[in-house]
Amino acid sequence: MFIRSQREIALRLLAGSSAAVLAFGLIPAAFAQDATSATPVADGQVAPAAQSASGANTAPSGDQGQGVEAAAAPGGDDIVVTGVRASLRSAQAIKRNSDQIVDSIVAEDIGKLPDRNVAEALQRISGIQVTRNYGEGSSVAIRGLTQVRTELNGRDIFTASGTGTSLSLEDIPSELLAGIDVYKNPSADLIEDQLSGTINLRTRKAFDFDGFKISAGVANTYYDLARKSQPTASVLLSDRWNTGIGEIGVLVSASYQKTVFSQDTISTEPFNTLDPNDPDAATRAASIASLATLGRTGQVTTLPRGTGIGQVNGARRRFGIDASLQWRPTDTLEFTGEVFRNDYKFRYDDFSYFAQPTEGVTNVSPLPGAPFTFAPNGDFQSGTFQNIRVAANTSLENRHSTTTDYSLNGKWRPTSNLTITADGQYVDSKTTRTRSIVGLNGNNDGTLFQDISGDVPSFQITTPTGLTNAATYGSAFYLDNLNRSRGKDKTARLDGEYKFDNSVLRSIKLGVRYADRSNLYSDTGYRYTGLNAVPSQLEFADFSKFFHGDADLFGNALLFSRGITQDYDLTRATLGITTLPSYLPSSTTTQSQKTYTGYATAFFNAADLPVPIDGNIGLRVVQTKLAVAGFYQQTDLITPPGGTAQVTGPTTFVAAGNKDDYTSVLPSANFRAHLTERLQLRLALSKNISRPDLNQLNPSLNITEPGRAQIAQLQYTSGGNPNLKPMTAKNVDASAEWYFAPTGSLTVAGFYKDISDYIQTGISNRAVTFTDGLTANYSVTSYSNVSNAKVKGAEVAYQQFFDFLPGPLAGLGAQANFTFVDSQAPSPATEGPVRDLPLQGLSKYNYNLIGIYELGIISARVAYNWRSKYLVATSSNGSGNLPVFQKPSGQLDASITANVTPHFSLTLNAVNLTNTVRSTFYGITTRPRDSIMSDRQIAGVARITF
Repeated sequence: MFIRSQREIALRLLAGSSAAVLAFGLIPAAFAQDATSATPVADGQVAPAAQSASGANTAPSGDQGQGVEAAAAPGGDDIVVTGVRASLRSAQAIKRNSDQIVDSIVAEDIGKLPDRNVAEALQRISGIQVTRNYGEGSSVAIRGLTQVRTELNGRDIFTASGTGTSLSLEDIPSELLAGIDVYKNPSADLIEDQLSGTINLRTRKAFDFDGFKISAGVANTYYDLARKSQPTASVLLSDRWNTGIGEIGVLVSASYQKTVFSQDTISTEPFNTLDPNDPDAATRAASIASLATLGRTGQVTTLPRGTGIGQVNGARRRFGIDASLQWRPTDTLEFTGEVFRNDYKFRYDDFSYFAQPTEGVTNVSPLPGAPFTFAPNGDFQSGTFQNIRVAANTSLENRHSTTTDYSLNGKWRPTSNLTITADGQYVDSKTTRTRSIVGLNGNNDGTLFQDISGDVPSFQITTPTGLTNAATYGSAFYLDNLNRSRGKDKTARLDGEYKFDNSVLRSIKLGVRYADRSNLYSDTGYRYTGLNAVPSQLEFADFSKFFHGDADLFGNALLFSRGITQDYDLTRATLGITTLPSYLPSSTTTQSQKTYTGYATAFFNAADLPVPIDGNIGLRVVQTKLAVAGFYQQTDLITPPGGTAQVTGPTTFVAAGNKDDYTSVLPSANFRAHLTERLQLRLALSKNISRPDLNQLNPSLNITEPGRAQIAQLQYTSGGNPNLKPMTAKNVDASAEWYFAPTGSLTVAGFYKDISDYIQTGISNRAVTFTDGLTANYSVTSYSNVSNAKVKGAEVAYQQFFDFLPGPLAGLGAQANFTFVDSQAPSPATEGPVRDLPLQGLSKYNYNLIGIYELGIISARVAYNWRSKYLVATSSNGSGNLPVFQKPSGQLDASITANVTPHFSLTLNAVNLTNTVRSTFYGITTRPRDSIMSDRQIAGVARITF
């Protein structure tokens, strides 16, 4: 019902603006007026001053906010197109005239992408699905696959991490970008290493502008769950001069963002099955006893292993700077040097409060005589349990990432037919991370009432001493973990293109590329310190505003001081821990990857055929040399002489690694048929690869003995597989594209991918016995090349401005797209009622509805994004080996801008107006996992441009 009400809100808003109602019914009218209002475009050529795309580098967007495009008007005057119309027209021109299947987003003005976050902006493109992290889009899947390549101006860009192969999209300030291009099928001149597509982030250059340019913006955003506001500022300065040594241009842009967030979560612990016919005698006896207490003798029944809540309060800080120098000594020679640096800080402190079974007990104990309710399939819905132990964790996480990209490009046109381009790049990326957790363990005397039958689960906890009494806790422990990453990339490439005159063969491109990528990852592992007593630095936690006060919870409780937890050094000092965890030789993993590439692409244009056809045919050959090295590491706990609490003991380790060398031959062909001046068909055939990321190849496995309070629980760890092979995909893409107006189009696309050696997660169970004689059971997640996977689907996209409507209605416009993606792949190892799993992160259905209004000084947009359920994880911390799915969900965002003068504007942005609660479940909806609420955001923005 909640999801349905969100859809109704979005549809009513769109219908209220007439956009949804008019979207398809008035296309013919728009087509009829196109002949008089649009710049003519024939034979697939770009309209005057519009953008074009060729090969891996899309042409710069220019000054989109200052009338870069003009349409011929009656009487010989020009109609200057600006704002949203200009950005949509430019993006449409890129899509229409590209040699590949491309979708684009173009900033409507300097520092003004349609969304503040790069991933949030990308979700408006058909075929793209976004995953959110603490209220912000953080990663994307293209056409159902997460193996996405990220580029900056057609070059490598990445964030150093355990993965180390792609860019974390939440790190980049969107104000630095002129546009984003998404290549959905490869051609030979595009860099390999993606299954689903390439995301190319484009920055501006001084030669994009006619002369001096300055633009600046300030914003303040309020976050309603965090009940705080934070500032954002950006500035761009650019100029160009004619000098005695040629034309020189300099551009510097910078962006500073501070954001906060709060996220509330209500969790249900994994479900265990009570089976009266369980083959294990001990388990069967325990199940029969519990079923008798429940009055369900002989019936298979599931019970959750408790419940809990969590609250995260955090902050992000982004500082990005882009500086470029261009020099054009002659009309045939141009050099561009650029430094792009991004500095990202992420931190949060949180608490979690759980009610769980008694130590060493697998199942919760039903309270005899208490009423229980069950779903028809035997899944628990409500009831009361006894012998419950409460537990409270208070924690901190910090991440600091910096990425600096140095590049130098030279372009020489010795003749009008020949262009030679040389390009060099060096990327240096660093990340450090700190994790710190103080845990409190309660006594085994609590009672829990739990009800999971509603949209938001509720529960009540009682103990003999009361939740606000320190005597509720009987023991405490401390965990901390440090890790650091350093990634470097050196690349060089040389490309040449020769154009032919009056020939079906339009041009030939040849190129070579060398890349040397290295990554070093060090992790201390989690250090466990048992505390001899429960800390005295406890504070009351007020849960009255949890879930905006809409949650039915147990009242307040005592936690370790969150003010102390926010400072890692202070936390250790308070607990009497004077040392830092050690970076042992065994905690370091190194990876080296070198690639040697050559390609050739022929571009043709058979314009004299009854149906003109153009396109390209090419071949890319890549040799990859790979080396990875790491260790198996095991750390035991010991009890010091005279002490009672366990502490981290000796670590043993064994070296592991692998070297590999393979060559990939990747053909591609792209064809476009011009059925009419405005209607074209595309067909693309290609083969491409996606190499395993560095985390998947990591040979290291880290085992740390759990404390006595956790030894009976299932433990979790993960490691990579250094013997993984790259995934190979054979692709067929087709589309029909109708461009009936400069900002009006209707496109339909279909795709099919046949993937070999698909990398899937697998889960194995391992019993580890430590030197003190205790044994812990570990669920180990790793990776393997399963047989094949297939992905197929279709996309429909539409956009239009209704200029032909009378009066104020002429400012109305609409965008809509829908994506269907289906997959077939071997299911990873998992447990529970659902074992046949789709690809992780894949929603079968996804759509966007966007209503636009732009007339006079007002520009407004309402955007609703919805995606169907998808697999979040095959297993995760606290979920056992059960798969976790997210329920269908949607989000409504809006913005309105007043262009007060040609140089000054005011904007009001709103994000997550629907206050969407995102819910997850263990395989089937009667077994809920998490209910998650994040902030709604309201931002005011002021911007000047001269």
